[in-house]
Amino acid sequence: MTEFRTVLTRRLRWLIGATSVFSLIVILTALYGHKVQSDAGDFVHGVQGGIFIGMQIIILLVGKKLRAALRNESLLKTLYIEEHDERKKLIMEKANSLSLYVTLFSVSLAAIVFGFFNVTISITLFAVLIVILLTRISTNQYYNRKF
Repeated sequence: MTEFRTVLTRRLRWLIGATSVFSLIVILTALYGHKVQSDAGDFVHGVQGGIFIGMQIIILLVGKKLRAALRNESLLKTLYIEEHDERKKLIMEKANSLSLYVTLFSVSLAAIVFGFFNVTISITLFAVLIVILLTRISTNQYYNRKF
Protein backbone atom coordinates (compact mmCIF):
# COMPACT_ATOMS: atom_id res chain seq x y z
CA MET A 1 0.00 0.00 0.00
CA THR A 2 2.98 2.30 0.52
CA GLU A 3 3.85 2.01 -3.19
CA PHE A 4 0.31 3.03 -4.12
CA ARG A 5 0.52 5.93 -1.67
CA THR A 6 3.72 7.04 -3.43
CA VAL A 7 1.98 6.80 -6.80
CA LEU A 8 -0.93 8.90 -5.53
CA THR A 9 1.43 11.48 -4.06
CA ARG A 10 3.25 11.77 -7.39
CA ARG A 11 -0.07 12.02 -9.22
CA LEU A 12 -1.20 14.76 -6.83
CA ARG A 13 2.00 16.73 -7.48
CA TRP A 14 1.39 16.49 -11.24
CA LEU A 15 -2.16 17.74 -10.75
CA ILE A 16 -0.94 20.68 -8.69
CA GLY A 17 1.56 21.53 -11.43
CA ALA A 18 -1.10 21.24 -14.12
CA THR A 19 -3.58 23.43 -12.28
CA SER A 20 -0.81 26.00 -11.74
CA VAL A 21 -0.09 26.07 -15.48
CA PHE A 22 -3.79 26.30 -16.33
CA SER A 23 -4.26 29.10 -13.81
CA LEU A 24 -1.36 30.99 -15.32
CA ILE A 25 -2.83 30.54 -18.81
CA VAL A 26 -6.26 31.77 -17.68
CA ILE A 27 -4.72 34.80 -15.98
CA LEU A 28 -2.52 35.65 -18.98
CA THR A 29 -5.44 35.19 -21.36
CA ALA A 30 -7.59 37.47 -19.24
CA LEU A 31 -4.88 40.12 -19.07
CA TYR A 32 -3.51 40.00 -22.61
CA GLY A 33 -6.10 38.09 -24.62
CA HIS A 34 -8.03 41.20 -25.61
CA LYS A 35 -4.90 42.72 -27.15
CA VAL A 36 -4.55 39.92 -29.70
CA GLN A 37 -6.41 40.75 -32.90
CA SER A 38 -8.09 37.76 -34.45
CA ASP A 39 -11.14 36.82 -36.43
CA ALA A 40 -12.29 34.68 -33.54
CA GLY A 41 -13.94 37.40 -31.55
CA ASP A 42 -15.23 37.09 -28.04
CA PHE A 43 -16.90 33.74 -28.58
CA VAL A 44 -13.69 31.76 -29.07
CA HIS A 45 -11.99 33.57 -26.20
CA GLY A 46 -14.95 32.66 -23.99
CA VAL A 47 -14.77 29.03 -25.11
CA GLN A 48 -11.03 28.92 -24.41
CA GLY A 49 -11.53 30.40 -20.94
CA GLY A 50 -14.37 27.97 -20.27
CA ILE A 51 -12.27 24.99 -21.31
CA PHE A 52 -9.39 26.03 -19.06
CA ILE A 53 -11.69 26.69 -16.11
CA GLY A 54 -13.45 23.36 -16.70
CA MET A 55 -10.09 21.59 -16.74
CA GLN A 56 -9.15 23.28 -13.50
CA ILE A 57 -12.39 22.22 -11.83
CA ILE A 58 -11.85 18.61 -12.90
CA ILE A 59 -8.26 18.68 -11.67
CA LEU A 60 -9.33 20.14 -8.33
CA LEU A 61 -12.02 17.48 -7.87
CA VAL A 62 -9.59 14.67 -8.68
CA GLY A 63 -7.02 16.27 -6.37
CA LYS A 64 -9.58 16.42 -3.58
CA LYS A 65 -10.32 12.71 -4.06
CA LEU A 66 -6.61 11.86 -3.97
CA ARG A 67 -5.98 13.96 -0.86
CA ALA A 68 -8.89 12.29 0.92
CA ALA A 69 -7.52 8.86 -0.03
CA LEU A 70 -4.05 9.76 1.23
CA ARG A 71 -5.48 10.82 4.60
CA ASN A 72 -7.88 7.89 5.11
CA GLU A 73 -6.65 4.29 4.94
CA SER A 74 -10.06 2.82 4.04
CA LEU A 75 -10.48 5.30 1.16
CA LEU A 76 -6.96 4.43 0.04
CA LYS A 77 -7.84 0.73 -0.08
CA THR A 78 -11.09 1.45 -1.93
CA LEU A 79 -9.25 3.56 -4.51
CA TYR A 80 -6.59 0.87 -4.90
CA ILE A 81 -9.21 -1.80 -5.55
CA GLU A 82 -11.05 0.52 -7.94
CA GLU A 83 -7.92 1.25 -9.96
CA HIS A 84 -6.72 -2.35 -10.09
CA ASP A 85 -10.04 -4.02 -10.90
CA GLU A 86 -9.37 -6.28 -13.91
CA ARG A 87 -12.99 -6.30 -15.05
CA LYS A 88 -13.10 -2.50 -15.22
CA LYS A 89 -9.78 -2.46 -17.07
CA LEU A 90 -11.08 -4.91 -19.67
CA ILE A 91 -14.29 -2.93 -20.15
CA MET A 92 -12.28 0.29 -20.53
CA GLU A 93 -9.95 -1.29 -23.09
CA LYS A 94 -12.87 -2.58 -25.15
CA ALA A 95 -14.70 0.76 -24.98
CA ASN A 96 -11.55 2.71 -25.89
CA SER A 97 -10.84 0.45 -28.83
CA LEU A 98 -14.35 0.79 -30.22
CA SER A 99 -14.51 4.53 -29.60
CA LEU A 100 -11.22 4.98 -31.46
CA TYR A 101 -12.60 3.28 -34.55
CA VAL A 102 -15.87 5.20 -34.37
CA THR A 103 -13.92 8.46 -34.02
CA LEU A 104 -11.66 7.61 -36.96
CA PHE A 105 -14.66 6.75 -39.13
CA SER A 106 -16.57 9.90 -38.08
CA VAL A 107 -13.65 12.25 -38.68
CA SER A 108 -12.91 10.60 -42.04
CA LEU A 109 -16.50 10.91 -43.13
CA ALA A 110 -16.74 14.51 -41.93
CA ALA A 111 -13.51 15.42 -43.77
CA ILE A 112 -14.89 13.95 -47.00
CA VAL A 113 -18.32 15.59 -46.65
CA PHE A 114 -16.96 19.01 -45.64
CA GLY A 115 -14.57 18.84 -48.61
CA PHE A 116 -17.57 19.69 -50.78
CA PHE A 117 -18.39 22.80 -48.76
CA ASN A 118 -15.21 24.23 -47.25
CA VAL A 119 -11.65 23.20 -48.08
CA THR A 120 -10.19 24.69 -44.89
CA ILE A 121 -12.44 22.60 -42.66
CA SER A 122 -11.71 19.50 -44.74
CA ILE A 123 -7.94 19.97 -44.48
CA THR A 124 -8.24 20.62 -40.74
CA LEU A 125 -10.22 17.41 -40.27
CA PHE A 126 -7.65 15.47 -42.30
CA ALA A 127 -4.92 16.93 -40.06
CA VAL A 128 -6.90 15.82 -36.99
CA LEU A 129 -7.25 12.36 -38.54
CA ILE A 130 -3.49 12.15 -39.11
CA VAL A 131 -2.77 13.22 -35.51
CA ILE A 132 -5.18 10.58 -34.18
CA LEU A 133 -3.59 7.91 -36.37
CA LEU A 134 -0.05 8.91 -35.40
CA THR A 135 -1.05 8.83 -31.74
CA ARG A 136 -2.55 5.37 -32.18
CA ILE A 137 0.53 4.07 -33.99
CA SER A 138 2.98 5.50 -31.44
CA THR A 139 1.05 4.21 -28.43
CA ASN A 140 0.69 0.82 -30.11
CA GLN A 141 4.45 0.62 -30.66
CA TYR A 142 5.14 1.77 -27.11
CA TYR A 143 2.94 -0.88 -25.53
CA ASN A 144 4.23 -3.60 -27.90
CA ARG A 145 7.73 -2.90 -26.60
CA LYS A 146 6.62 -2.56 -22.99
CA PHE A 147 4.75 -5.86 -22.81
